[in-house]
Amino acid sequence: MKIAAIDVGSNSIHLVVVESDGNGGHHVLAKEKAMVRLARGGAKSGRIGGEAFAAGLEVLEKMKGIIASFECETVMACGTAALRDAANAAEFVAKAAKFGIAIRVISGEEEARLIHQAVSHAIPFPEEPVVLMDIGGGSTEMTWVKMGRIEASISIPWGLQRLADASATADPPSAKDLKAVTALIRKALKKARKGLPKNLPQARLVLGTSGTLEDLSRGASGEYTFTTEQLRPFRQKLWRNNSKNRMEKLGVDLKRAEVLHVGASWASALLDWVGASEVRVLPVGLREGMIWEALKHGGVAIPPLSERRRASVEQLALRLDPDPGHSIHVQRLSDQLFLALRPHFELGDPEREWLSYAARLHDVGFSISEKGHHKHGAYLIRNASLQGFWPEETEIISQVVRYHRGKAPDPTKHEAFLQLEPWHRNVVEKLSAILRVADALDRRRRQSVHGLRIENGGDELHLVLEAAGDLRAELQAVEEKGEMLFGMLEMPVEISVESGGLKD
Repeated sequence: MKIAAIDVGSNSIHLVVVESDGNGGHHVLAKEKAMVRLARGGAKSGRIGGEAFAAGLEVLEKMKGIIASFECETVMACGTAALRDAANAAEFVAKAAKFGIAIRVISGEEEARLIHQAVSHAIPFPEEPVVLMDIGGGSTEMTWVKMGRIEASISIPWGLQRLADASATADPPSAKDLKAVTALIRKALKKARKGLPKNLPQARLVLGTSGTLEDLSRGASGEYTFTTEQLRPFRQKLWRNNSKNRMEKLGVDLKRAEVLHVGASWASALLDWVGASEVRVLPVGLREGMIWEALKHGGVAIPPLSERRRASVEQLALRLDPDPGHSIHVQRLSDQLFLALRPHFELGDPEREWLSYAARLHDVGFSISEKGHHKHGAYLIRNASLQGFWPEETEIISQVVRYHRGKAPDPTKHEAFLQLEPWHRNVVEKLSAILRVADALDRRRRQSVHGLRIENGGDELHLVLEAAGDLRAELQAVEEKGEMLFGMLEMPVEISVESGGLKD
């Protein structure tokens, strides 16, 4: 079986084509890479720029030809930060689909999971603690591993291109530019720390999987391993030179020459943050993780039979849900809230699908008892043998239902939640928080809230409800059930109502 995987990254687009030997192994038939910088300028415009948009589609069309020449049975394409955040990402995905590249936009958590999968098949993990680090154009994924066990994982919504856009340094950069970049990095890491356990193991070694770290390694040591001591003088050289000199004198790739000085500061700060002194760069990444994911499931790219999945969920809902009108309405509101919050939560297409199914099934536990129906619902979903789902997907959906009300998930108290991998725990927290608010917006089951949107007010977010009638009960419910979601956003949320509803 021949399998193709395309990683549509924020900086580069990668293709790998492999042939499976039928025993879980494979050999590489082709590799392609093109740097198109989809994320360039996105931090300010919120869109994929016209030049990058066209270049990205051109590269994908070329890769489609390569895939066709190998007659691949399985083709996968995953989009990352740029396609999670850009306002015109859906248009890019739609145009790629027209010539046969179906891009599945994935979350930062899924990126981290697949990168871990790639690394774990590339080398044996040392017994000492290590951190996997992938610095992309729009985000940075990090996973802590100790004696082969995953201790924690995080996706930070800052990557090389996004940091460079946000800081916009001069060419050559000034001391003022360096101070501004340092302050931006310090702020980003302060926020990232809040999502991590406090007792993380200190790792001396970082396993890097990105082009940014590869370029820094080449400049700092000329090898695929470098130390923080070697990085420091190279970082200083990058900041003291303009982009032309970085390319001509320091040997930096043309398209990274404009921004690698920012990348060096980001990498250096991350290494200090985790306490690492050495980086080993590996020639694997997200696309290899995609390949191993397919091989794990017999060569299938994603869970098959999407219609069977939907039908299976609907069959369970129709049999056990006492109020399908409410559940379907909450499903719609959940989806609107998901899309509105996607830039804040870095979520992707799989998570959107899981949330939709969880929303449709969130009240099936009423068939057993109103009291504790969230726990009953989780049990029913876990044991319903839903067709077309991988076991880990069923578990995620069941736990989103479990935590759509009641106490927030806590790995120190809830064993099933603890058993999830760290990236899936992050997903359950985000999705259940969204579902709580969507459910609260139909507190009296009258479908009074017709729609919603989120507006960014700078220092606060505005949740605007399109509704009619008396919404006091719904607004009170949102205040109570929204605590988990609003806490994750780390910004004040102001709620207002349009079209005749009562204002908060």
